[in-house]
Amino acid sequence: MKALLISIALCIALASHAQQESQYTQNQFNSNLQINPAYAGAIQSPSLSMRYRNQWVGLNGAPSTFALNGETRVNKRNLATGISIIRDEIGILQSTSIDLSLAVHIRLTEKGNLSVGLKGGAYFLNSDFSKLQHVDLSDPLYAVNKRTVPYVGLGMLYYNGKMYAGFSVPRLISFEQQSVQNQVNEPHYYLYGGYRITLNDDIELRPALLGKYEASGPVEMDLALEAWYKSTFAMGLSYRTSDAINLMIKARVKQLYLGYSYDMTITRLRTYNTGSHEVFIGFQFGKKGNPNTTPNNRYF
Repeated sequence: MKALLISIALCIALASHAQQESQYTQNQFNSNLQINPAYAGAIQSPSLSMRYRNQWVGLNGAPSTFALNGETRVNKRNLATGISIIRDEIGILQSTSIDLSLAVHIRLTEKGNLSVGLKGGAYFLNSDFSKLQHVDLSDPLYAVNKRTVPYVGLGMLYYNGKMYAGFSVPRLISFEQQSVQNQVNEPHYYLYGGYRITLNDDIELRPALLGKYEASGPVEMDLALEAWYKSTFAMGLSYRTSDAINLMIKARVKQLYLGYSYDMTITRLRTYNTGSHEVFIGFQFGKKGNPNTTPNNRYF
């Protein structure tokens, strides 16, 4: 019963204030297109990825997310494009977002590149208020249960063979015809980076940091460290501030990428759930022997 009450309270809060960005644990894999349009084309060869996250298992109305991402270079020089489709459910709320990204890559040095990206898309939101109990559905708060919210976002990314660093606001401007009190989208700011540390011919460490900020919430940090063996298998550990400790397992089989993570909640919510699960599948296209698909290629 307590779990149900928490779920309903969470849904009402979201419905009346702001639609939050989806949360992920495997941020070092090819999911950066979801938060940064400048990522499109960073690995040169076309790629396609799918992700499913089931958060706070056992808690009624807990979030679940499915995401599909694809990106490719438009030409051999500097132009790239990408698409992201995200289906998100939390309590009585269901949302689908579809956006297109366009990125321009600029070579700064022999090994360093800067990418600048722009994305545009729309949220399609649906709230099933009939699932709520002990509420007056004639209240103006529940008058609108479907919305379409167009948005634009931008981002920047610097990368070379050893590191990457990015900044983005995936939904910088939303075109809502609502009062300030009923707006469903607020800008989320991301600052992140990662590095490759080669210990020997077999072992490589990949530390990463992701910072997230949104005006109505606290700053959140994801600190992660992965250990890769021959660029084919990895185990990792991450910590999300004031939220969870996460375990990760990843593998690469030729051009196929696989990942699984388990989040252990460290907040009071741990009493009402058994953790969170996330699965990732990605494929990088390209002919065998292509330098962009070799095991030592940067892939984040």
